[in-house]
Amino acid sequence: MAHPAPDPHGAVEGVDTAHGVGEAAHASEAAAHGGEHAASFPPFDASLFPSQLIWFAITFAALYFIVSRFILPNISAVIERRAATVSSDLDAAAQKSAAADEARTQMEKASAKARAEARAMVDAARADVMAKLTAEQEAAETRLTAKIEAAEAKVADARAKALAEVPAMAEALAREIADKLGPTAARNAA
Repeated sequence: MAHPAPDPHGAVEGVDTAHGVGEAAHASEAAAHGGEHAASFPPFDASLFPSQLIWFAITFAALYFIVSRFILPNISAVIERRAATVSSDLDAAAQKSAAADEARTQMEKASAKARAEARAMVDAARADVMAKLTAEQEAAETRLTAKIEAAEAKVADARAKALAEVPAMAEALAREIADKLGPTAARNAA
């Protein structure tokens, strides 16, 4: 035989307690006040749709008003400020880039001019040194030519003197030879 479950409130079987009567009264009261509502989920209850739609419209309108009047203007102001900052930064960067390009062009022109001036200075210095070397070489050649001519003149004078003295020397030498040969020849003959 099945035993009934023991009552957790300590009631004895078959004895009505005040609590048991209260639960029964509550259940009958819920049935009297629309017990069918207690069994369904309130958002899906068709009888509550009009009040839910009204509160939805009020909430939507309030959120729309708050977002459109307070939040969106702040966001759009921040976006406009950022766009203006980015635009001004891009303009400044373009100006600085143009200035840098202009400076680079000026520097390249100045560098090319300095190279040309340096090349001209080197060429002028080279021409000046070559002119000085040529002048010194010509002066040296002139001095050498003069020395050579002086030496040749001395040699020519010495040769002329020597040649002028040769007949006298030859005569003197011939006499000496003849004198040496002559007395011995006379001695040999005698």
